[in-house]
Amino acid sequence: MVRARPVFRGTELGLLFWVALLAALGFVAVVGAEASRVGPAALVVPAAFVVVAVALHLFLVATGFRGDQILLPLGLALTAIGLVLVERLAPVLLVQQLSWLVVASGAFVAAILVPRDLGVLARYKYTWALVGLFLLALPLLPVVGRDINGARIWIRLGPVSFEPLEVVKVFLVVFFAAYLEEHRELLATPPRRIGPLPLPPIPYLLPILLMWGLGMAVMVLQNDIGATLILFVVFVAMLYFATGRWEYSLVGLLLLLLGSWAAIEVFHHVRVRVDIWLTPFSNDLRFGPSYQIIQGLFALGNAGLVGAGLGNGMPERIPLVWSDFVFDAFAEEVGFVGAIGLLALYLVFVFRGMAISLRAPTAFLQLLAAGLSFTLAFQTLVIVAGNAKLIPLTGVTLPFVSYGGSSLLTNFLIVALLLRVSDATARVRGSP
Repeated sequence: MVRARPVFRGTELGLLFWVALLAALGFVAVVGAEASRVGPAALVVPAAFVVVAVALHLFLVATGFRGDQILLPLGLALTAIGLVLVERLAPVLLVQQLSWLVVASGAFVAAILVPRDLGVLARYKYTWALVGLFLLALPLLPVVGRDINGARIWIRLGPVSFEPLEVVKVFLVVFFAAYLEEHRELLATPPRRIGPLPLPPIPYLLPILLMWGLGMAVMVLQNDIGATLILFVVFVAMLYFATGRWEYSLVGLLLLLLGSWAAIEVFHHVRVRVDIWLTPFSNDLRFGPSYQIIQGLFALGNAGLVGAGLGNGMPERIPLVWSDFVFDAFAEEVGFVGAIGLLALYLVFVFRGMAISLRAPTAFLQLLAAGLSFTLAFQTLVIVAGNAKLIPLTGVTLPFVSYGGSSLLTNFLIVALLLRVSDATARVRGSP
């Protein structure tokens, strides 16, 4: 992976200038609104962030990396917004989030360097699946597992808390990409049909049923709706990417609806989530379970076109705002225009990821890039729609922006893997 000849990455460097400016102006605005004055201390965190960003850029230059030059600035721009919001919403957590950024950058560097050939990941697809399932079940263990805010999705090792589901998403996308590359022809041209629906050989149906059962088990045992949505929908989407058959997506949707209906009928916590979504202002809910979503809706209603200004809103009224409702807090202070700008960054990120997928030289790399891009896109959709009360609220984080070390680490791994795919494409095509 490492090359002796450095490669100038001018587009990336130019974009990083604007990212650094965004971080500096954001911190100055927030600190100025809180303290009514701005001193040199307000630029310490932005300066540390810029050092990390420049170090990553120089690392790619020094290794002769020829991959995409827009994805890293996009990820860093979203991370800068996240740091500004942590300073605004939970300043006591800022140093911890900055430390996680350094760890995530180390994971980024490691993913760029190892393995030398990204295609080797496909050889160990079942290993990735088993490791992913093990990590997914780890929070259920009595010693390391932790129940936080009603969901048992965390593990604690000493002073560090970690959400394994974030990394599991990457492992399972690698497994899905390798599995579907191997069996895509049989899945795309099934030998039998039931009415209008294709029926592939029974052994190849097992992963679909396994993912459905796994999703339901995660929701039941860990009390986590978001995990169910992400794991299952990402698999169904990748199945469609591999085969092009909409019938599989229809079957997956029906299974998800069936499982959701059963969960609403059987499990109290799921039924409460749906009640909060449908009738948040009811007398039984508005000062209890619905309080968080109601305050989030008030924040959106206060946003207006350009918002109250960074540091001038009242997002502190929303419980756990730095994690679950960071989008509403951001929208309140930057308005509809700023919220659209944030979503545009995600849109461009996903567009670049899908473009990398289309140009990739092998089917495995195509599915890997598409799956990673869709994972980030769907997670963004789920949390933003939940904040806006378009769907029941889930416990997932807004990628790069929400506070959380495991989420930041995983998102930087996604950036690194997408860059690796684009670099492989450039080498095959002979691009400079």
